[in-house]
Amino acid sequence: MSPRRTKGKSASNHHAMSSPEAMIDLHGVVKRFKNAAGEFTVLKGVDLTINRGEFVGIVGKSGSGKSTLLNMITGIDHPSDGKVVIGGTDIYTGVSESQRSKWRGRNLGIVFQFFQLLPMLTLLENAMLPMDYADMYDFDERPSHAMEMLKLVGLEKFANKLPVLVSTGQQQLAAIARAMACDPPLLVADEPTGNLDTKSANIIIDLFEELARRGKTVLMVTHDPSLTSRTSRNITIADGLIVGDSRRK
Repeated sequence: MSPRRTKGKSASNHHAMSSPEAMIDLHGVVKRFKNAAGEFTVLKGVDLTINRGEFVGIVGKSGSGKSTLLNMITGIDHPSDGKVVIGGTDIYTGVSESQRSKWRGRNLGIVFQFFQLLPMLTLLENAMLPMDYADMYDFDERPSHAMEMLKLVGLEKFANKLPVLVSTGQQQLAAIARAMACDPPLLVADEPTGNLDTKSANIIIDLFEELARRGKTVLMVTHDPSLTSRTSRNITIADGLIVGDSRRK
């Protein structure tokens, strides 16, 4: 079912430099920060293209620039220089914060290490939240669509439970259902298995593989080498530069 989009304009700054297959296209992305000690550069001219339907791991030591790179891709922080084109849209040039926020709600699912579920809402209500925020689907369609997402991750029997009443693995699955609520083409996961046991982590990775097979682009930051054996491609970042790019045969 295709999402019913209602009011509100989103970022529509279409960019011709990207190929139709590219979901993520970074061109010379630099990020500098200033503090009392002076200016330092975290990203040093990153060029990166990730195509639709790829399941990509981002690996690197703490402080390598992984989180900053994610912040560029998700529209959370501005590059100091360069272009960030996501799904053919330049998300920074000539785009206001409110447009970018609306774009993010409709085009991007984010999965955090610590789940970030609202504790006073049921799993079903948590999964409905992005639809309310992005103003997608008719109001009376939202519960059934949220239930579809919970079924996708195997949680339909727990729909009316509060997060505290399910396991940590189930909380992360609920967070993935929430991230997929608006049917975004891009899913970004930041250490999504960091707080999970091996069995729960494998269920999450199985789900990511299935989403990629369905055409979603999945980008996962991880420190866990056992997970990078499951991704179709791994990008290694060190000292603000991409130093490795390998594909699984």
